[in-house]
Amino acid sequence: MKSQLTNHQVELQDCTIFYQQSKSESSSIPILFLHGWGISTQPYQEVLTLLAQHHSIIAPDLPSFARSSHSGLIFDYVSYSKLLLSFLEVLELQHFHLVGQSFGGGIAITLAASVPEKVTSVILIDSTGIPTLSIPKIILRRGIEMTVQLFLPRMGLKLVDIPLVFSYNLLFNTRNVLQGLLISLYEDISYLLPKILAPCLLLWSEKDLTTPLSNAQEMAAKIPNSKLMTVEEGCHEWGLWYPEKFTSLILDFICQKIEKY
Repeated sequence: MKSQLTNHQVELQDCTIFYQQSKSESSSIPILFLHGWGISTQPYQEVLTLLAQHHSIIAPDLPSFARSSHSGLIFDYVSYSKLLLSFLEVLELQHFHLVGQSFGGGIAITLAASVPEKVTSVILIDSTGIPTLSIPKIILRRGIEMTVQLFLPRMGLKLVDIPLVFSYNLLFNTRNVLQGLLISLYEDISYLLPKILAPCLLLWSEKDLTTPLSNAQEMAAKIPNSKLMTVEEGCHEWGLWYPEKFTSLILDFICQKIEKY
């Protein structure tokens, strides 16, 4: 089954949220997909297209990133989750599967803990939310990862698509890009993990240097109904380079009888 992604936007009081959407007749509960720090939904087009062939999708550019504007500084994960809850209220979305990658994972944790009655399942992919690294260490590790990623598939994504949207955000959304980095590195929301009641899959690269596997293990120990799955594919953004495997693991978890976990 194929479903086309369409572009939409929602006007909130202080924010315009751009989002992509697909509707599938085979699924009544959509996937809310939250992208990583510094970019937008644009580099995830292959991922979203693959997901949309089997499931309904709602994929916003996070507030103050790329096509989603915001008038002020967004201070923390809670502020992001409140903006997204306002967005979901406009869409009248009562239930959803929640998928968050990296920075989007930290926001997903906050959302899942805030409105557990709306969240059917949670998938956290190489998520932030537990502080581990200083800025000098993260710069060093990111440098190593970016060098390794040059030898992975999808060269255009790495050399064109991601740099273009990141450069745009750095130029035009500078304050929230930098604040988002500080949130990712230093905000500790581990106290929220026991409040995630929905079945939760933690999906992690064994080679992630940005949010190391020890973070995933700590999260899995604190989330009541969780399962940790690792992949050998490399680095923090592995799902962008291996979209077929990435999306199949997401869909398998959502389509299973979740109560098993």
